[in-house]
Amino acid sequence: ANELALAPGHFNIPFGAYEDPPPEAPAGMVQRRVGALPWTLVEDFRTVPLWLVSTGEPYTLRQDATVDDANVSYPGWGPLPTWLTLVEPPRPIEDAEGDA
Repeated sequence: ANELALAPGHFNIPFGAYEDPPPEAPAGMVQRRVGALPWTLVEDFRTVPLWLVSTGEPYTLRQDATVDDANVSYPGWGPLPTWLTLVEPPRPIEDAEGDA
């Protein structure tokens, strides 16, 4: 923030900035603020591997996916959608045998 030349001690707050700091976020959570609402803590899955429930394919954040004939995507924070899972699907037997 820049101090106002004609009003020393007062500052110009940039658009989209907030004067109040976000709360501390414990592991697995991230701070989020929407508009004039206060800060909240939401689940953070941005560093966790995710898979599509319907196909078992790995999911990349913000990637478009088709679920029930609708295109959807997930940014990695907030409640985990039902079309994604944290549980890695089992690999086919042929793939597992190749690791031996």
